[in-house]
Amino acid sequence: MIAASQKRTFSKMHSHTISLPGQTLTALSANESAAGPPVVFIHGITASGNLWLPSMPAEIRDGRRWISLSLPGHYPAKIDRSTIESWDVVTSEIWASWYQTALQQLIGDEPTDFVGWSTGGFTSLAMGVHFPKRVRSILSISGFAIGEWLGLIGRFQRMSLSALTRWMVRLGFGSVGGQRWLFDLVIGSGVGDFKAFRSSPVYEESMRDWFATFGQHDSVIMAELFRKISRVDLSDCIGRIGCPTLIAGGDSDPYIPASHTRWIADQVRGAELVLWPGAGHMFFAERTQEYQDLLVRWLNRS
Repeated sequence: MIAASQKRTFSKMHSHTISLPGQTLTALSANESAAGPPVVFIHGITASGNLWLPSMPAEIRDGRRWISLSLPGHYPAKIDRSTIESWDVVTSEIWASWYQTALQQLIGDEPTDFVGWSTGGFTSLAMGVHFPKRVRSILSISGFAIGEWLGLIGRFQRMSLSALTRWMVRLGFGSVGGQRWLFDLVIGSGVGDFKAFRSSPVYEESMRDWFATFGQHDSVIMAELFRKISRVDLSDCIGRIGCPTLIAGGDSDPYIPASHTRWIADQVRGAELVLWPGAGHMFFAERTQEYQDLLVRWLNRS
């Protein structure tokens, strides 16, 4: 697996921009000539496609075709402000259709293995519901079916719902993106196991890269995304997922409660459930080795 001193190179990595009405998504891809189905990684809110790189197991990084897709409006992806403000409701089907279109442009109709974290986990589950022929398997880490968050990020989300307090969310994004100590404090609100988080070999690189992109996000777009995501709901249709599915997360997650993670696993027929004791939302640094082992095992089995 990845050691702290190991130099990671991505000489075969390529960048892509996918044009959609009123927005663009971005993607990183590697090992495009490798045999076998690609793995699609989708990150969480406020992060970027780079988040997966420091903790990606060498077996996947160097041996599998993989694509890391951005969330909407996350730098360097873009949404026109007038476009996002015109969206009344963004349903899970609409959200998933953006990724179906993006993958159609990148790889045609080829089925893929999805690995998503947080909002990326929701996206993976939504793909399994609405575009089942696209999805070979799903690994959802701290994903959700209902887009209402808890903890500090939940408070920001609730403030985004009212025009009277939305400006505070925008101001908060600007402040956090400009000061590393404040960024560390906010990200720390999602951690369950601080000792493991700080001692992880991928901690510093992951946080440095995340901070660098956080400051590039448009605070107006972020506040609107918080507001739109609060209304998404897969609870009535998540049982339609029929592909192999692994639901993982920390049992001390301040944002996505373990009870919700268990509920998702119960709703998806045949789903496997893994809850890391004592871990919070930041799986990549709180349970680095366990995550890497789980990812390799799951993708090899799938």
